Amino acid sequence: MNMGDIDKRLLVAAVVVLLITFGLGSFYGSYRERQNHAEEITLLTAEMVPAGQENPQEPPEQEIIVFVTGEVEQPNIYRFSSGARIYEALEKAVPKPTADLRYIDMARLMMDEETIIVPAQGESPELQSVVVAAPASGISASGKININRASVAELDQHLSGIGPTLAQRIVDYREENGPFRSIEDLRNVSGIGDKRFADLKDQVDVK
Repeated sequence: MNMGDIDKRLLVAAVVVLLITFGLGSFYGSYRERQNHAEEITLLTAEMVPAGQENPQEPPEQEIIVFVTGEVEQPNIYRFSSGARIYEALEKAVPKPTADLRYIDMARLMMDEETIIVPAQGESPELQSVVVAAPASGISASGKININRASVAELDQHLSGIGPTLAQRIVDYREENGPFRSIEDLRNVSGIGDKRFADLKDQVDVK
């Protein structure tokens, strides 16, 4: 083997090494470019999320407070989550053997600040229908109408543009879905659009 052959082999080997080196360099450069691009997209996505919304939280559950009295073993003030019903209050208060539960609407949703009076046996049905689970007035201390406590008559009489039909829909909505969490929930009642809500929002309250 002469020197010429050796030089040719060395030249070929050097060319191969250069090609491999160039190929690896190009591959690494392309990989870094893709990686940087991915990091830029991740950073841009993070910046587009408004502050405080990275971990959205459910609104706190509304609490209601009721007073149970009358023919019960443990008359007291009880706290419940929104959506609790009359029977849950009576389970805590424990009706006496002398209690008459026939006229109590056990399945009715309780309302905040109401008094539940359990009648004794022998009281007239007329008296029981008046005193059992009597809610507080629908007029708030601010003078606004509390849409969580107001009766159909109060809604009809004190809210402008609300007739008996729409007043009944408001009461039906809170009985089916629980107390209104905010006055904006009135928009969910059939018949209350943007214009009517704009007329009502300064007249109503939920506390």
